[in-house]
Amino acid sequence: MAKKIVRAAEVGFGTVSFTVSGDDKPVIKTFSSSVGRINESRIGQADMGIGKRETVEVDIDGDIFEVGPDAYLSAQDSDDVLSDHYVGSKQYKALLKGSLSLMHDRVIDLLVVGLPVNHWSKKNELIKLTEGVHDFKGGKQRIVKKTMVLPQPVAGLVSYATSLPKQEFEKNFKTANVVCIDAGYLTLDVCTSRGLTPIEKRSGATENGFSTVLNEIIPTLSKAFSLTNNLSRRLVDDAFWKTNGKLKVRGYEYPFPICKKEDNDLGIEYDVTGNINSSTSTAANYVRNIVGSGDDIDYFVLFGGPIKTFEPAIRAQYPHHKMIVLENNLTTVVEGLFYAGKQVVRG
Repeated sequence: MAKKIVRAAEVGFGTVSFTVSGDDKPVIKTFSSSVGRINESRIGQADMGIGKRETVEVDIDGDIFEVGPDAYLSAQDSDDVLSDHYVGSKQYKALLKGSLSLMHDRVIDLLVVGLPVNHWSKKNELIKLTEGVHDFKGGKQRIVKKTMVLPQPVAGLVSYATSLPKQEFEKNFKTANVVCIDAGYLTLDVCTSRGLTPIEKRSGATENGFSTVLNEIIPTLSKAFSLTNNLSRRLVDDAFWKTNGKLKVRGYEYPFPICKKEDNDLGIEYDVTGNINSSTSTAANYVRNIVGSGDDIDYFVLFGGPIKTFEPAIRAQYPHHKMIVLENNLTTVVEGLFYAGKQVVRG
């Protein structure tokens, strides 16, 4: 009997991760959640003689969007997926459909998609959006036979559990009280569980994700550079994870998050550590409120792209607990979605 094809996708507010191929182990692709709306006056892919963008074009209800690793080059901040109703937005649909087009299989037996905890009510809407036939330019087609939706922190829990040796899983994990924290762009999701069984009353999400950190520090940075408009969110976001602690503005690099006048020739000075601590502490307080003192918690598992920004504040709330920060924190959720789907098709 032919093996069933399982693929997974996580469309987040900051990044999109999806499995393009793989059987027992997934091959994953990740890019920024940026979309570029194409109009007649804009230079599109077909007009590019050299240096073509690494993107795909998708049609969403008559509007053409460009998504992929280089979509940020044509995207505007207003195109970013920041709406609380993002599953129903054209931007979300473009990112999800673009992910499907980049998967290597025409027929997908089971597609597993993640949702933040506070968007769980959109589960059926997401299933309706993904199941069925999807047509793309050039005659390309993707057919999704069935969709399964999981809360993102639960998927992260599955990914961590799958990584454990069988003996450790049976002896320690199955009966352990674990808190999984998934730091995302818009939300910070928390899942407390007994092994793989979630404890709903101690799980939830707060809209104090990484975007609140950016909102807190951008005005300070904009003032430091004497900008009449706010500094680009992408430049600040890059300083956290892409440019190794350097903020690049107007072609020059500055130390981040602290810059002293003597560090540069232009007299630029700022220190946004207090702003960062303020916003991450608010998120950590939410964790404390929903999880409690943690006397019955065996350990914490931390993941998500910006988790290292939140880690100090979480450790301050639980200084005596073991904290496991997953190395593959950016792709943990999509891996868990994939492995959960594989388990379902195996029965």
